[in-house]
Amino acid sequence: MPYPIQIDKLIPSVGSYLHEGDRLLVYKFWYLVERASDTGDDDNEHDVSPGGSAGSNGVSPPTKQLRESIEFFESPYEGDLISWNVDVGDEVATANQVICEIKRPCNHDIVYGGLCTQCGKEVSADAFDGVPLDVVGDVDLQISETEAIRTGKALKEHLRRDKKLILVVDLDQTIIHCGVDPTIAEWKNDPNNPNFETLRDVKSFTLDEELVLPLMYMNDDGSMLRPPPVRKCWYYVKVRPGLKEFFAKVAPLFEMHIYTMATRAYALQIAKIVDPTGELFGDRILSRDENGSLTTKSLAKLFPTDQSMVVVIDDRGDVWNWCPNLIKVVPYNFFVGVGDINSNFLPKQSTGMLQLGRKTRQKSQESQELLTDIMDNEKKLQEKIDKEVKRQEEKLNHQLATAEEPPANESKEELTKKLEYSASLEVQQQNRPLAKLQKHLHDQKLLVDDDDELYYLMGTLSNIHKTYYDMLSQQNEPEPNLMEIIPSLKQKVFQNCYFVFSGLIPLGTDIRRSDIVIWTSTFGATSTPDIDYLTTHLITKNPSTYKARLAKKFNPQIKIVHPDWIFECLVNWKKVDEKPYTLIVDSPISDEELQNFQTQLQKRQEYLEETQEQQHMLTSQENLNLFAAGTSWLNNDDDEDIPDTASDDDEDDDHDDESDDENNSEGIDRKRSIEDNHDDTSQKKTKAEPSQDGPVQHKGEGDDNEDSDSQLEEELMDMLDD
Repeated sequence: MPYPIQIDKLIPSVGSYLHEGDRLLVYKFWYLVERASDTGDDDNEHDVSPGGSAGSNGVSPPTKQLRESIEFFESPYEGDLISWNVDVGDEVATANQVICEIKRPCNHDIVYGGLCTQCGKEVSADAFDGVPLDVVGDVDLQISETEAIRTGKALKEHLRRDKKLILVVDLDQTIIHCGVDPTIAEWKNDPNNPNFETLRDVKSFTLDEELVLPLMYMNDDGSMLRPPPVRKCWYYVKVRPGLKEFFAKVAPLFEMHIYTMATRAYALQIAKIVDPTGELFGDRILSRDENGSLTTKSLAKLFPTDQSMVVVIDDRGDVWNWCPNLIKVVPYNFFVGVGDINSNFLPKQSTGMLQLGRKTRQKSQESQELLTDIMDNEKKLQEKIDKEVKRQEEKLNHQLATAEEPPANESKEELTKKLEYSASLEVQQQNRPLAKLQKHLHDQKLLVDDDDELYYLMGTLSNIHKTYYDMLSQQNEPEPNLMEIIPSLKQKVFQNCYFVFSGLIPLGTDIRRSDIVIWTSTFGATSTPDIDYLTTHLITKNPSTYKARLAKKFNPQIKIVHPDWIFECLVNWKKVDEKPYTLIVDSPISDEELQNFQTQLQKRQEYLEETQEQQHMLTSQENLNLFAAGTSWLNNDDDEDIPDTASDDDEDDDHDDESDDENNSEGIDRKRSIEDNHDDTSQKKTKAEPSQDGPVQHKGEGDDNEDSDSQLEEELMDMLDD
């Protein structure tokens, strides 16, 4: 809507029954058109317009003229017209202004497949006041904001009556680990294999692989090729130790939902394994197919109006943008070297500290070497995946460049992600990473199932549940909110702790983006790349690193600890004693090295203080200069005339439209945004919105626009004359 508009005629009278699309009113608005000037004669060849110069070859710069247009506004709703809130001649300046009130026979609060579930009528997108809400994996269901709020309140009352909270559960590397390496099946069926016992409870299922066909999958004559046969892919699933006991402890306290970035078919198969009776999750499953994003998760998908009773458990914090409801768990890596087969759709993670796992300080030297091999193997697998994806992408880009029409409902990003997923499965199946790692250990067991994450997690969740309902039972206290409770409990763990990591974060990584730094910061820690006067802990596997030796010499009070200390604190949600995790530094740096470091540290501190002071002074000076010439520049009211456009000749073409609308509108605000007006009652306040066909677009074609608009304007003028 080209605001401001002026009401020219009100069509139906109060009390009339309106149908969606009926004409409500006629309005006028104004716009600028650019008119090209003809070549001037010799006398005017050197004339210069104000603010510009004469054009080349004697052509004057284009001028702009103010034009008037007239349009219909149609009713977005069906119902009785209760009142008009505007009159002929009134100006509507913004989309927030109410022009009339319509009482609808049905609010269409719940729409399924385009039909209202209450009245059965077809509901267009314009007539629906809500937002699409994915409920139990159904993308065709839409719920209005009013209904969402009502449902949210009803859910909260139901949960509190049962004294429950909500737990959103991720699958891969949170409660299960899955691989497609055929080696798993071979070992599982071989009693002589050293890994046979640990694979006894591994479950398997098969799914059809999703084919990523070329866009132009046809013969030279244009006929469609027969698609290749569908391939089956076997998946092998290891349930995280203690899952059965975990569910037994947590299920009475939480209503549980699955939220995964895997496909729905995959999620349903995993649900059958972890919840064979369907009593825990039911149909409360949200997968990648319904998520609407390939890279992020959002609680608003499940609970659009209220997340105050929701806890999330996931091995990835970045996909949740580290939301306050999140409890990040240590990734479960049973099939070592395989990783998360569904992570190709997610942001890439750098190999580092999180791959070490817990209790690594207790492992033998051979196991330490194996950890290095595992990380190297994952890196090589990823390189092969990237190489295959690059090859496929080149073919895809060529197809996109030559295709006349893009594939329906599928973006290039989605196709690329599918290629990555398909490549990751194929590379794992062909390269058999587990078999390669087993060669390192000969006849020793490669797969060790000593994970105890869920044991600690069930205690944490029980504590959160108790804290919430203890707060709820207190009178005259604000309502408890897990978005506040969870962060407050976390922050106490590493309060007043200042960390430096050594040999654990890949070189060149911005530590502020490192998962372990972000994770510990949610528990109250502050991390820096270098040791300074505030450092309290240095975290490293190797006590002979330069930073470890420096910390020992610079400040003996700095605790030099193994990464296991970090993980123990994180899983316990409390700061455990550092003594069992303290490393012995045998050879601190020399006195000369210490002196050089102290000198550099002092210079760094002075530089930071100087920079902060300069920044403060600059900010203060800017605030002073802002009003140095008075406040008259705040007023825009005296800019009434249409500015000459000759001064705009040097502007970049990309900004012409924006410049014309904002700076040359004769004081007219050309805002075109429309805000929805939601009402809790069935009475709707209708605002000025675009008609179904939309207003005529004017692109500065001068007099040519007059003919194209004549038919509509003639109809409008005849109506006004009546």
